[in-house]
Amino acid sequence: MKVSRRFYQLLRPRLGLFGVSLILLSGVGLFEILITSLVIPLFDNVLTATPADTAMTSNGMARRFLEIVNQGLSALPGSLVTQLALALVLLTFFKGVCLYYSNYSMGYVGQRILMEIRTRLFSHVLKQSMSFFSLNSTGKLMSRIGSDVEQLQEAVSSSLGEFFREIITLAALIGYVFMLDWKLALLAILIAPLAGVLTMTMGRRIRSVSLRSREDAAVLSDQMQQSITGMRIIKAFGMESHEGNAFIRKSMQLFRSNMKAMSILILNSPTMELLGVVAFVPLLYYAHFHIVDRTVTLGLFGGVLFTLFRLYDPIRKLSRIHVQYQRALASGSRVMELLDTDLEIRDCPGAHDLEGIRDGIVFRDVEFHYADDAEPVLHRINLEVKRNQMVAFVGSSGSGKTTLVGLLPRFYDPTQGSVLIDGTDIREFTQESLRRQIAIVTQETFLFNDTVFNNIAYGDIRASEAQVMEAARAALAHDFITRFPMRYQTVIGERGQRLSGGERQRISIARAILKNAPILILDEATSALDSESEKLVQEALTNLIKNRTTLVIAHRLSTIRNADAILVLERGHIVESGNHESLMAQDGPYRRFFRLQSSETPV
Repeated sequence: MKVSRRFYQLLRPRLGLFGVSLILLSGVGLFEILITSLVIPLFDNVLTATPADTAMTSNGMARRFLEIVNQGLSALPGSLVTQLALALVLLTFFKGVCLYYSNYSMGYVGQRILMEIRTRLFSHVLKQSMSFFSLNSTGKLMSRIGSDVEQLQEAVSSSLGEFFREIITLAALIGYVFMLDWKLALLAILIAPLAGVLTMTMGRRIRSVSLRSREDAAVLSDQMQQSITGMRIIKAFGMESHEGNAFIRKSMQLFRSNMKAMSILILNSPTMELLGVVAFVPLLYYAHFHIVDRTVTLGLFGGVLFTLFRLYDPIRKLSRIHVQYQRALASGSRVMELLDTDLEIRDCPGAHDLEGIRDGIVFRDVEFHYADDAEPVLHRINLEVKRNQMVAFVGSSGSGKTTLVGLLPRFYDPTQGSVLIDGTDIREFTQESLRRQIAIVTQETFLFNDTVFNNIAYGDIRASEAQVMEAARAALAHDFITRFPMRYQTVIGERGQRLSGGERQRISIARAILKNAPILILDEATSALDSESEKLVQEALTNLIKNRTTLVIAHRLSTIRNADAILVLERGHIVESGNHESLMAQDGPYRRFFRLQSSETPV
């Protein structure tokens, strides 16, 4: 019910158009009754040698309705057969017009709801902290945003209109058959409670099976995403067979889940058909008795019988729609679960914009640990970075360097303590304005499958061509870019695969230069490069660092000799701090790191 209530909340702004669709569907139901009613004069006055008298109909309302139908037919030109043919064509045409516009209106409402769900879902994911992405794999998130929403789309876009159409048609036909002969109608619907119980049982079963199927699909999506992005490693270690077998196992699990769902879906139609036939049996005995007794005309019985056969179609479709709806609820519950995920990083009430940096950055008594890890990653970190200073962080893997620096752009929030800019806690600034003041260049450079120009302009999407080219020159990227046939309009492939490591890094630096932010974070920006590429990138970084407050995570210590301050981290603690000369004068961790990298012989 929770998912249904959420859908209703999304429907409320569109109730006007939804109401118009229901009115048109009511017209469809009316035309359906009128078309069905043509069977009675067809049997009584055309297909029999002796025309029947409508006075034989014991129901006064039915007699009056049939008189109105006959009057309408007499207004048409030609013989009775011609009149029936014209009436059938005209009524079907007007029914089709109402059906088209009602389906279009209902489809519009459904598609708008789905678009809103999809955009809300994507926006919600974009606002999540980095902790969220460390706990949720890319493949599983893509499954929820992609295939689960597609499952909803299948139900909402096609089944929403069909559901209301069949409900109204069913209600109209039931009212019509009761008007003709309520005893016949009661005999026909004796089987309805059993049909309802079977439909609800199958619906509950299909929902649980579909939920398992969507989870298996998410696991398979995750496997595909990891295999495609890690293809170089798979081939390097000759693990194609291993990955292929793992994919087959997960595909087989999804196959079994889908087959369970299919077995329930395909059982629905024959079950409803069997119940319909069983319900028809007592009608034969009733009709035989009353036709012989001449209390019911052949046309009236034919009309009732034809209506009952028409009733079977909406009943069968509603049963199928209910099962599909339960499948959609399984996907909807997964979508809503993601939408309901709490945002760890929020703008506080009254948050204001950060406009540059005047004094500096302070980390005060900062501690941090991940949600699923009781052991703190950072322990009471205290440090100050003055404006336009360059501060470097050194330490072995897992010492907390990246986590510490990630607190500044609020990728995470401290578990205890605070990070301040110009004496103000950064949580008092809006996230957008805070991150606008920070440029980041990382070791694993991410470039989009787009042109060189658009990748650089990602630093400032309003930048002109001249500004982009100026940033590329400052990053020493302009020369290799102009060697491409399409120059700045060259598409560089997914994650920049058409570029070398050094070229990708210089594009990333150009992007940071174009952003022109006063705070710069360099996360091991040269650690994965060869010596020649490192030299070019280091020159580009020199241009980038000028007049900026810079935090550097260093792997190669030779790149931070000129840092104003160097901090050595071990297991989340700052164990040493100073500049290069003062730290080398001590026989501490920094000197040991430097000797390992430079093969320095102990004095």
